[in-house]
Amino acid sequence: MNYTKILLNFLAVVLLIGLIATPFYFARNFAKVAGVKSSSPYLLVSQIEKFPNITFSQSSDAYRISLAKQGPSQAFLGVLIINNPTDRTQTYSLEVTSGQNSLFFGEDPNNLLTSIMAPSLTSVPVSLYSPEEASGESQTVEFQIHIN
Repeated sequence: MNYTKILLNFLAVVLLIGLIATPFYFARNFAKVAGVKSSSPYLLVSQIEKFPNITFSQSSDAYRISLAKQGPSQAFLGVLIINNPTDRTQTYSLEVTSGQNSLFFGEDPNNLLTSIMAPSLTSVPVSLYSPEEASGESQTVEFQIHIN
């Protein structure tokens, strides 16, 4: 009879320890997976679906936005969003490699910032400006994002 109580108490303690330790085990493993995601210097999120007649594509570290121009001068605000998933401030710069359009950080077409400092865990909108001088109804801009 005493051995049964001892055995049942022992099994209850083992079960209790297992119930307490299991969430910590899984949390530790999920943290390792999350750490892989944060090793990327930036995360680019497309908002293209909000804009008619615009497409977005990527090839390696080069990006391409194609659009059908509808007026002489157009600004598409917040087309993309750059997230800084790191634990430190990053400086990002946009380099247009081909095309007559301009890409800039923020949503002010009067202030075309091509370089910006993004604090840890923040997001910065990227906008597109097609000036009057950009000719042709169908236009493409190719660009790269650099970390300084």
